Amino acid sequence: MTKIPKTAAVNLGMQTVTMATFTATPDGGITLDAFATADLAADPSTDSSREGQLKIALDELVSKIGWTGGPVSCAVPSQGVFTRFVSIPKVEGDKVQQMLHFEAQQNVPYPIEDVSWGYQILPEHEEGKMGALLLATKLDQLDIATNALKSAGLTPDHIDTSPVALYNALRFNYPDLEGCTLLIDIGARTTNLIFTENDRLFIRTLPVGGSTITSAMQKRFEGRTFRQVEEFKRAEGFIPPPGNYAGAANADAAEAGKIARTVMTRIHNEITRSITFYRTSQHGSAPMRVFLSGGGASMPYTLEFFNEKLSLPIEFFNPLRRVSIGSSADQKALETFAHRLGECTGLALRTLVGNCPLEIELESPALLEEKRAAARHIPLAAAAGILVAGLALTGFYYNRAAENITALNETFQTETAKLKEFETVISKVTADKKALLAGAADLAAAPVLRQAWAAVINSLNTALPERHIWVTKLLPVAGDQILDAGDGMSGWSKIPAGKDVTALVVEGLYLESEDGPAVVDRFVENLAKSPVFAIANENKAAVIQLRTTPSGDKWAYEFKLKLPLARPIPL
Repeated sequence: MTKIPKTAAVNLGMQTVTMATFTATPDGGITLDAFATADLAADPSTDSSREGQLKIALDELVSKIGWTGGPVSCAVPSQGVFTRFVSIPKVEGDKVQQMLHFEAQQNVPYPIEDVSWGYQILPEHEEGKMGALLLATKLDQLDIATNALKSAGLTPDHIDTSPVALYNALRFNYPDLEGCTLLIDIGARTTNLIFTENDRLFIRTLPVGGSTITSAMQKRFEGRTFRQVEEFKRAEGFIPPPGNYAGAANADAAEAGKIARTVMTRIHNEITRSITFYRTSQHGSAPMRVFLSGGGASMPYTLEFFNEKLSLPIEFFNPLRRVSIGSSADQKALETFAHRLGECTGLALRTLVGNCPLEIELESPALLEEKRAAARHIPLAAAAGILVAGLALTGFYYNRAAENITALNETFQTETAKLKEFETVISKVTADKKALLAGAADLAAAPVLRQAWAAVINSLNTALPERHIWVTKLLPVAGDQILDAGDGMSGWSKIPAGKDVTALVVEGLYLESEDGPAVVDRFVENLAKSPVFAIANENKAAVIQLRTTPSGDKWAYEFKLKLPLARPIPL
């Protein structure tokens, strides 16, 4: 009797761990057999004990489901996962890997040796260019996940990220969608925005989620612990309609509703900015429909809130739309929990069906070493058996064995000589590879240097108000040093090697007019909309370093801005 392929999928969320088991079907689909969830400590201050919490939760889930072994895949949360879409010149073969390695070094905000990173080439949308999706996460975060899984007797076949697994589940369950679709996945710490339009893809992760609401409520309700506020939010929290809403059960619930709506409004504002960025930078279309998923979308009236704000058809994401439901699955629980099974469904599709739109592997060095050790164990065991047999034969046929050993020694010497020849060839190829990598790095850096300053100037021109303000000086900042042309070449020679331009100092004048200093504020607000500059509400006050107060005795007044760059520019 043929064994039916099965798999277990684990979504390691920041606040909830979900485990589900699936079985392959003869028609190329999958069946959900069972699922269970376990909560982690909601308070971010307990993150240092995350590995221990995961171990306890996974032991509980394995016991609930009764998983006795077999393939396991897991998804790590988007918090701590770096996602970047890059464009490189169209090349072939090993040059793709070399150029993307360079892009990863330039874009990932951690030393490349401290992260696990992967990529996938995307369909071409620009002549002569190749698009790619880069993903990276720190190795220590990956080790926390793999150590917890191994302690529960689970060794993952592959490690995915939450947005990638959701994207695969979306494409499988809704293959007939036309136009642009936006999936909003509201988690505990982050909100993932996933745009899909035919073969076009864009992912953005916002650093705000359900626990952001809890943290804001805790500040309002002094004296309550994070856990108490979280339980209150789950029991009585909701997102009220705009205006004075009198339907809350009590004053605390009404106040909590206002806080929840404020945070959701912040998410909506970021969604609006992301849609604009997707349409301008990725040349996509406006979304025609919206799906909601994740634990944060379970708060009452979340769907109605986004329907009001986005004015688009919106519904909860159903990751089981084309998935069969086994008789052992909890049908009643699925009615309220199905929209939170997207990651598990995407993981199961990759294991049991394969050929998913996105298949990016994040590799844990510890797991790789275990697999290599297991692969070495088989030939070592075979060699041990041969040795034992040889020793037994030696007792009976000593003379013949001696002749055989002599022949074997000669064979080993011949083979050793051949291997030394291969070693020489490999050494030469390795040296050539290093030389090519060095050349490729310089080649890949060229377009960055050529385009970066043009983008900066274009952004400044676009953001500059039409009247009453002039820019008189533009100075790059490398580290803590302002590069002033007045210093001549001696100023540039003092720059330490390896420094990049991280900010720009903009000096200028604004005219005595009815707008007054507000024209400088408007200039900064326009700059904040540009992806070139890293200006946010948190650092906007530090951007304006000088703005002379009008006194009425001059025709113009000085201002000075320090604009942090979103991406450093190499010198």
